[in-house]
Amino acid sequence: MMRIELARAIVAALLVSFVAPAEARGAEALKKIRIASKAPGESLVPYMISQRLGFYREEGFDVDVIVTRGTVTTQVVVSGAVDYGNGGSIPAILGGARMKILQVSTDKPSQYLVVSPKITSIKQLNGKTVAISDASGNSTLLFRELLAKNGVAIDTVQMRALGDPSVRFGALLSGTVDATMITIGNARIAQAKGFRILAYSGDYVSALSANLETSDDKIKTSPDEVYRVVKATLKGQIFYHRNMNEAAKFVMEALRINDFNEAKEIWRERDKQASDLAKIGRASEEVMTTNIERVREQMRAVGATSRIKGPVTLDQVYDFSFVQRAYDDIRASKWDPMRYEYSKR
Repeated sequence: MMRIELARAIVAALLVSFVAPAEARGAEALKKIRIASKAPGESLVPYMISQRLGFYREEGFDVDVIVTRGTVTTQVVVSGAVDYGNGGSIPAILGGARMKILQVSTDKPSQYLVVSPKITSIKQLNGKTVAISDASGNSTLLFRELLAKNGVAIDTVQMRALGDPSVRFGALLSGTVDATMITIGNARIAQAKGFRILAYSGDYVSALSANLETSDDKIKTSPDEVYRVVKATLKGQIFYHRNMNEAAKFVMEALRINDFNEAKEIWRERDKQASDLAKIGRASEEVMTTNIERVREQMRAVGATSRIKGPVTLDQVYDFSFVQRAYDDIRASKWDPMRYEYSKR
């Protein structure tokens, strides 16, 4: 009970003003839905699109998006403090949590290794201080694997747990740390300030990024709601990939940048992180299996073996039935993402 109350307190404290505009709610009452996002910035863009362009409203929802951090995002979904999240729940599922990944956004990681301008190779991280999220956070696990694949002993790097991406980014800019793993938007900002984008983690490892996940209880008790939330979110995702110029405007707002060409470059980087299947919210069995095993091995690498309850099947981790049905229905309706334009309200 205390954990649930704590999770709800965290949600209340972190609620951000991404609510649908008042005029969008109309006379008919809309159902309030809360989605927890693991970070601000790019991960919010599909939700922004679906809010601003009315995709959630069309399905009968008034959606609030709450910015948390990776591990908290999963906790608040499991506790029921929010309805959906994108935190990447595989470690929790391996630990016995009853939840499912409903939709993915990419099948390559979004993290870039950004370093002090004095560092020109991954091997030069030996003896350097690197900001990480926490001991078992996703970006930390990706970083450890990236080091291993480049022949750098993990114990030669001083890893400093600073949590939120914005804190790690600030530590890099201030010179408090020598490197960190961040998404392309902040990586470009750092690059403009003289820092170096040293490596893209997707060149070394694969990783599915959840766009929506929810509890088994939610799937069991509210399957129609789940379908409609997935459908509305998928429209935002499809719009993002197929309408570059308008999607770039959302990127500009989410990342608070003014250069349209820079936003388009960020869009291109994000777009290449998703295969054709990931762009419509799904992944192949091979990729799903590889991703689960990678997370399992990474948990072992950080001494979290005791948290693993046992083997899991793919259908204990993923449920793409909703997103597949949504995509089929969207196609059948001849829905056109090119007819929508960015609308800032």
